[in-house]
Amino acid sequence: MSYYTDDIETHEVQAYTNSTNFRTEFRLDADKLYMSNMRLLNIGFKENTAVTRSVNRLVGAYGVIKNLSIFDDNELIDSLDNFNLWSAFSCYNKKNDDNLSTNYFLKKNNMGLVSQGLNPSQDGNIDVVLADNTADSTTGARTWLDMSAYLDFLRRSRFVPTHYFKRLRIVIEYETDIANLTPANTDAVSSLEPLLVVDEMKNPEVIANVLKNYGTIQYQPIETSRVVMPVHPNLPTGAADEGVVQEVTFTIQGFNNKSINRLVMMPVGQSVTSTKYGKLMAQAVNLNNFQVRTSEGNLLQGQGITLDNQRRKMLTDLYGDCNDQVGAVWVQNAASVIADDQATLGVLTPFAVKLEQDMVQNFQVTFGRKSVYDVSAGSQATTRYNQQFHLHFFAEVLKQITVNPKDMSYSISYV
Repeated sequence: MSYYTDDIETHEVQAYTNSTNFRTEFRLDADKLYMSNMRLLNIGFKENTAVTRSVNRLVGAYGVIKNLSIFDDNELIDSLDNFNLWSAFSCYNKKNDDNLSTNYFLKKNNMGLVSQGLNPSQDGNIDVVLADNTADSTTGARTWLDMSAYLDFLRRSRFVPTHYFKRLRIVIEYETDIANLTPANTDAVSSLEPLLVVDEMKNPEVIANVLKNYGTIQYQPIETSRVVMPVHPNLPTGAADEGVVQEVTFTIQGFNNKSINRLVMMPVGQSVTSTKYGKLMAQAVNLNNFQVRTSEGNLLQGQGITLDNQRRKMLTDLYGDCNDQVGAVWVQNAASVIADDQATLGVLTPFAVKLEQDMVQNFQVTFGRKSVYDVSAGSQATTRYNQQFHLHFFAEVLKQITVNPKDMSYSISYV
């Protein structure tokens, strides 16, 4: 249903500054009442040479955005660092039909899978049925972005009054790792110049009413942290001595003194990555245990999550359906009936938990994996299950903006 009337005026805002492959900034006028349904158009990139390359199959054209932020002058209102990694999780966190029928065309990803049935050579084949989207040197891969889907402040606040936020800036920072944009190639690309579309409320009575009753806005931005899981210290020399546990406990200071709702951890491999997803994925491990601990004690019973089925249940309970392939858990030898098995199996395994704790203190995560022997590898240190991981954490934290209509001021705080 459309709510557009003569009281709403749509503006196409050109970038205030745009530096290809680095940064784009938009600025909005003061003393205006904008609606929060802000959209970015022409998000994407193109090849610099006369070639056609496949776009990241998991995240599509959204892979070009590294960080997305909204500021009032230098005051950070909301942001999402590692935007493309979180967006990759969001694309995975969809039903198969959503990716097949919608996101292939809107986000330019290609996660929709279909079982092709019986054929003479094998029992069946699970495959993508649409060709990967491409980023050529003429049109590139381009899409649009609903900012409120990633910046919770815009989702919780129907209006954005620049009577309070007088120097509103929207800042995009771009991904520099080409392998995350076109994972199978290393040819240079150029980010496209985006366009911001905003709706402005013009009705004086509505404006006066919103400013009078704007009140307090509570929202849950997604904040991030990262730690390094080193190479497994006890590398196997054969199948007989694999399965040795490496367990590391990390203390993460960045989430202390914040109320955390849901938390997602994505292990990103540093030596072996996907030629379809790049590093915008969550590499599987031969799991031993996963536990979260605060000053209130362990979040989960015993060692926490010790089985992949436990991990899957927690993930789907908290976030809903995910677009997985059959057998797409920890697999030492990928199944031949799944297309691109080495690049697509075992790289979509995020961990999720729910804390619902006020003002977390002494936030710790324990993560344990078992070594795996790869008979075909030259060095066991760089195999997909023994390699170094970057563990990326995405936490929903609770913040609020409190405004003072008398002097048109505001304050932002964690609650």
